[in-house]
Amino acid sequence: MNGARQVEHRLRVSVNTESVAAAERFDYWAHEVSRIFGALESRPGGADRSAFHARAVGDSLGPLRFAEIDAAPQTVRRVEPAPARDDGGHGGHYKVAVQIAGACLVEQDGVRGALGPGDIALCDTTRPYSFTYDRGFRTVLMLLPRALLPVRPELMRTITGRRLGADGGVAAVVGPFVRSLSRQSAACSEAAVTSLTDGAVSLVTALAWERLAARERPVPQNAMFARIRAYIEARLAHPDLTPDAIAAAHGVSRRYLFKLFAAEGLTVAGWIRCRRLEHCARELASPAAADQPISRVAARWGLLDGRHFSRLFKSVYGQTPRDYRRRSLAEGGAGTGWNRRR
Repeated sequence: MNGARQVEHRLRVSVNTESVAAAERFDYWAHEVSRIFGALESRPGGADRSAFHARAVGDSLGPLRFAEIDAAPQTVRRVEPAPARDDGGHGGHYKVAVQIAGACLVEQDGVRGALGPGDIALCDTTRPYSFTYDRGFRTVLMLLPRALLPVRPELMRTITGRRLGADGGVAAVVGPFVRSLSRQSAACSEAAVTSLTDGAVSLVTALAWERLAARERPVPQNAMFARIRAYIEARLAHPDLTPDAIAAAHGVSRRYLFKLFAAEGLTVAGWIRCRRLEHCARELASPAAADQPISRVAARWGLLDGRHFSRLFKSVYGQTPRDYRRRSLAEGGAGTGWNRRR
């Protein structure tokens, strides 16, 4: 087992069973998958473990984590879910699985989805889930912090564990984007991280809204909600961004505005807060803004009360803005990033 190739550089990690003794390959793989990618249980897809082979390459891009896996048949399960903090359920991650080759049966909350090449599935790491591959496969996984996705977990629960076909709509864009980002993340400059992270979050958010809207909401209402979101996004820096101002700008009542957001399981204030905190977190994690006072970063996104910002930030990200910046900048230059619970 000592001959196995395992390389860790910055936030990159690679595991390969090629040079491991045949009889030990699966046990080695199962141990490394659990150690690096989180507390997962793996079971081989056949009785002959000596025929097993697998390779995984993991990388990071800001708060996003990627893994590209090429392996023999197996079942991977998370039976001990990653913890969701008591801050409104925003701990943990969403796992975005893009099937590249072979087939997969994904299951969560009793819901099953059969994936073929190009298909996508979403899973919530705060609840048990499983991926079963009955033959050799290739897949790309992206872990996205739940706190970054502005859709309430109870709504996301209605689309997790299901096949999201890539034959049209947003899914047809998400799959190639995630695959390309996974392969190019190591070559991306620090200056590009924020924009690429924004793109990934926006695409997954659009995918979630598309699937939710198709189930419940009429098109005109969907279009109005999209216009309001764009209006808010363009004015996050304004401290006086209020429900009244938003409703007036779109010629609707406060009640109708609240109804639009409630249909997504959101509140207007909560949405604004989430988007502001997300922008602040990205600036705090960026080396390009390392010399900016935290209060100035917060004020730039419409959060003028420093103490209130610090409490709010900690309630969502689990640490103070100062600690978050220190850890993020340190990880960007050294740690492995994957060696933590998912």
